[in-house]
Amino acid sequence: KFYGVELDSITGRISKQLYQKANIQVTGYENALLPDNYFDCVIGNVPFGNFQVNDPQYNRLHFPIHDYFFAKSIDKLRTGGIIAFITSSGTLDKKDDRARKYIAERCDLIGAVRLPNNAFKANAGTEVVSDILFLQKRDRPIDIEPDWVHLGENEDGFAINRYFLDDPDMVLG
Repeated sequence: KFYGVELDSITGRISKQLYQKANIQVTGYENALLPDNYFDCVIGNVPFGNFQVNDPQYNRLHFPIHDYFFAKSIDKLRTGGIIAFITSSGTLDKKDDRARKYIAERCDLIGAVRLPNNAFKANAGTEVVSDILFLQKRDRPIDIEPDWVHLGENEDGFAINRYFLDDPDMVLG
């Protein structure tokens, strides 16, 4: 079964025509009707921003929109399910580690790839450092803090996620 959630009306209607057997909802993710602990995989290019989405189930977390997408998607996955998200470097590099701790309690980081800052320049007209994260949901939350929850400094003194400091071959730009 294939499900989709698209906020933009035009893109949503096109998706409904392209994937007529799929359950495509044209709405914000906060309003999407999706079962918990159901999906094998959640794939997306999450919106970036320093604002919160009003979703009563997640408002207590006070996460910016991109981290909210992680929190909600984790709940939608079945145990062993995979998240593959493109997100801003803010998810892994911001000083506030609350979202990373939240994710690490519930998922194992399979891997991440840091994209060059011009990866989306041609089609989105933006220069932003982006990451592709691959996570696998655990059967229950555990209280751990793997290295990727924390930041370190590169040789130029910039705060960078430990994952990329320990695995520089996963940085494409």
